[in-house]
Order: sequence, then structure tokens, then C-alpha cells
Amino acid sequence: MKQRQSTSAWILSLFLGSIAWQANAQNEIDILRYSYQESLGTARSMSMGGAFGALGADLACLSGNPAGIGMYRRGDAGISTGLASQKTKVNIAGQFGNANQLSGSTTNLGIALSYPSVNPDWPVTTLAVTNTRRANYNERVRIDDAPLDGTLLDVFLGEAMGANPDELYNLSPFTSSLAWETYLLNPHPNNNPTDYISEIPSGGAYATKIIERSGHLNETNIGLGSGFQERLYIGASIGIVSVEFDEKAIHNERPRIDSLELAEWEYQELLTVEGSGVNFKVGINLALTNWLRAGVAYHTRSRIGFTDEYSTKIRSDFKDGESFDSSSPFNRLEYVVLTPSRLIASGAFILGKMGIITADYERVDYGSGMLKPQALSGPDPYNFETENEAASQLYNLSHAARVGCEFRIQQNWRLRAGAGMETSPFSPAAEIDTDASRYTGSMGFGYRTNAWYASATYRRSWHDRDIYLYSPDLIEAGRLRKTHGMVVASLGFRM
Repeated sequence: MKQRQSTSAWILSLFLGSIAWQANAQNEIDILRYSYQESLGTARSMSMGGAFGALGADLACLSGNPAGIGMYRRGDAGISTGLASQKTKVNIAGQFGNANQLSGSTTNLGIALSYPSVNPDWPVTTLAVTNTRRANYNERVRIDDAPLDGTLLDVFLGEAMGANPDELYNLSPFTSSLAWETYLLNPHPNNNPTDYISEIPSGGAYATKIIERSGHLNETNIGLGSGFQERLYIGASIGIVSVEFDEKAIHNERPRIDSLELAEWEYQELLTVEGSGVNFKVGINLALTNWLRAGVAYHTRSRIGFTDEYSTKIRSDFKDGESFDSSSPFNRLEYVVLTPSRLIASGAFILGKMGIITADYERVDYGSGMLKPQALSGPDPYNFETENEAASQLYNLSHAARVGCEFRIQQNWRLRAGAGMETSPFSPAAEIDTDASRYTGSMGFGYRTNAWYASATYRRSWHDRDIYLYSPDLIEAGRLRKTHGMVVASLGFRM
């Protein structure tokens, strides 16, 4: 039977382990998580598929093409809020799982103040401030009793092999060291102190995985726009990004072989993330004719500084009634994510008083995202070279196309619809089994007078992803389908 370390050795090993873990806590997944955003905004812009870059006089313009702010002639104040549903469907080893998460979501809140000018070429200048939801992270993923040929303990066993038990606390304080403490890894019968055996040596396991996520990425934009002779409109904004993200992941296994002494074991991960950052946007809109408009906008990288807190815990239950648990150190880490820049080109056909047909094209190179150390990380900080190289190979140039329309029904009513498609953010070198392209569809209506307006929309987006219960080197990919449905209503007043 293995012997436990003394308390003093355990505390020292936790301290050393936390230092080693800082070099590997963040990876390329963070880059995609905070770069992969949706075209959310007002109910009007969302119901038109987010294809709003060549249009204007709407509070959604600041998060797309800020030149649209220059089309205002009067002030505007409004709010867009509703409910968001994140549905997930998982297929792993022929086993299906479904889960749903419902939450409130305020997609846009803002005010625009227009100032007339004595210069007839630049008749109105508008200052606007909006807060826009760019991503919802609320979701729940669940799969029960997926029959696997292997086990997560195989990963922990691979980490431990070649290291003495005293070294496990320095090398892997969040994984294999906890498995050693809870008797899931034990000394090998060959008496080699650096060899181990697993409590599930063969036969695989039935795995249950539960992931609960919550949070959002919001952007507060402060922008200024104006129009020259009602033909050329220009605008710029500064975006202040705020991020909140929480994740709790529980991985439970029970052996498929009944003769083993282990009844079940559980691995739990807790992650809390907060971040803030900044970006800039510039745009122009041009009225080519009375019926044709074109626009282009450029969004710089967002530089977002993050602080995250991470911990893990393992519990093992044996058939003789014994139970063991062990917790990792509590790690607090700081780092920076640079999201990719965005280029948006737009066009719109103005059908007189009948309505509008509009389209956007957006270009994003997810492979250009980067992880960096904080400015005050010390004289020799970790440079994330390995993670950034992995991101450049895993992610790719993505193209998004959005179309929308709005038609006048009677005097004050509007009927709207939109659709969109974004190609997969993954490169062919990533060898992703699933087509990860994202699709959207929306429809809505609006009512407006000279003094106030109201709108409502239903928007739905969906995409597929590969999912692994643990190391891709040891297990085949499953399929995860994410469906994001939203019902949003807007109310606003002209000033």
C-alpha cells in the first residue's frame, strides 16, 4: 500500500505545482471562445439577419458600421431585451444526450444624441452610447453512461508514468496527483517506483459528463458619426469589452467490468473568468444613388485582459464502502487575449417606401488570434508560443454572409426577415470530423410613429462541433450540436 506525504511536503508541492500550471492553463480554446461572436443588437437589426452595415439611424450601428450613426436626424433612446435558449444535443459512442439552458438577455441598450450644425454640408452630428451583447455563454451539456473502451484514468496514468510519487504534486497537481491521492493510481507490481497501474486497467467505463456554463461578452460602444451632403457618412467608435464566464465540468465513470473493486469515481473542474478590454471601429457609408447604398467597416483587434481562477477535485468510491477525495490548489492566473480583426462590406437596395433589401459580408481570420502575458507579468513571463502556434494551425479564415429585408405593411407596420451563414473557423489541418459552419435565420415585425417605435423578433442560430470526453489521442470524437434561440423585443423613443 502506498504511503501518503507529510502535510508540509504536500503544501510545498502545491505551491510548486501552481507555478508549473501557469505555463499551461490557457490554450487556443480561449482565443476562439472570445472571438466567436454573433450579430446581436436591436430587434430590428436582428430580424434582418444582422445585415445592417449599409443602413443607419439604428442603435445597432455602433457594433457593426458606426457610419450609420451619421444618418440620424433626431435623438434616439431604446432597449432590446428578451429570452435566450441554448440547446445542446450530444452523440458519443451511439449514446445521445440533450440539455437546455434558458436565460434573460438584453441585447442592446443605448442612446443617440443628434446635434444640428450651421454648416449645410455637415447638417447633423450624432454622439451615441450603446451596450450590446456579442456572445451568450449560458449552456448545459449532458451525456449519460456513454460506453467507452477507455477511461480518463488512462490520461492520468500517462502523465504519471516516469515520475516518482513525490514528483506528481509538482508535475500535475490538478490531475494525476489527485488520482494518486484517491487510490485511482497505484504502484505497479514490478516495484518500479515510477510505474503505476490504474484502478480500471481494462474493459473501459461508462462515462457521464455534465458541463454547465454561464456568462456573456458585452461591448459598450461610444461613437460619433456625421454625413456629408447626405451622400457620404462617416463614423468611428471605441468599444469597451467586458467578459464574464463560469464553467463547472463533472466527469463521472464506473467500470464496465463488475469484478473490479472500484464502484465509481468523479473528476470535477471549476473555472471562473473575468475580463475587460478595448477595440476601435471605423466605417463609411455611401449613397451611390437614391436606391443603392454601400458601406465598409473595420474592427480592430480586441485586447482583453483576463483573470481566471481554476481548481479541480477527485472523489473515488469503492465497493467495500471506502471513499476518498482530494482537491487541487486554487490557482489565480492573468493573461491577455488578442481577438482577430474584422472587415465588413455591405450593400442595400432602397425600394422607395416599399422596403429594403440588404446584405453584409464579413471576413475574420480566427488563426490570427493570440495569447499574451499581462504587461506586469514579471521579467520572464510565459510567452504562449506553443499555444499561439497551435491556434494558427487549428483556426482558419472564416467568411460570413448575411441577408435581410424589411417591407412596409400599411402606414406604420414593418415585416422583416433575414438569414446568414458563416464558414467553419477551423482549418483543414485541424482534421475536424464535423462541418462547423454556423447558420442563422430570423423573422420579426415592427411598429413605428414619429415619436416612438416597437419591434419584436425571433432569431435562431445553429452549428455542430466535435466533442471529446477526454484526450483526442485516446478516444474518437462525438458530435455536439448547439442551437441558440432568442425572442427579443425593442422599445424606443425619438427625441
